Amino acid sequence: MLAPLAITAHGWFLFNSMLVTVFVPFALLRLHLSAFELGITLAAAGAGGLLGSLFSARLGMRWGAGRVVIACRALMPLAWAIIAAVPSSDQGSPYWSTIVLVGAGQFLYGLAIGIENANEMGYRQAVTPDALQSRMNTTMRSVNRAMIVVGAPVGGLLPDAIGYRPMLWIATAGFVLVAVDLAASPFRHARHGD
Repeated sequence: MLAPLAITAHGWFLFNSMLVTVFVPFALLRLHLSAFELGITLAAAGAGGLLGSLFSARLGMRWGAGRVVIACRALMPLAWAIIAAVPSSDQGSPYWSTIVLVGAGQFLYGLAIGIENANEMGYRQAVTPDALQSRMNTTMRSVNRAMIVVGAPVGGLLPDAIGYRPMLWIATAGFVLVAVDLAASPFRHARHGD
């Protein structure tokens, strides 16, 4: 159960680091949000994360850790697709709708993270023997952080070459790939209490 979770988590960290690197310049330079408006959209992610964390244990116990984590991983590309599809204010989009759509995308992203994190980490630690906890966590977290070291520069360089929106769509497609890969694995049957 842990191998597909670990591999897809590494992919998630790669694509997530690309997205969060490109998001701020995209919002400020292409969508023309002010620093305050950007802060509002990021606060929406925080509100989503808080709400998701309030329901994470209940959802995981009812539907199983595997299903909940997979559903959250499937929700994340939808959240980023909303952001990637937001028209620039110079394309005739009403300005308030830009803030609302970007905020909605960030809210869904935060909601998915808030629900997923407790279920993923809780399951991972519950099925690992106590003697292997530090080895398992160190290995997974080290590789996860290494993916950030790769993804963040790519997320900064590629927009210069191909543009912000194509970069957002590439990383969003990566999120889809991660979700599909995890859904096709035995992890979909993971339940708390295994």
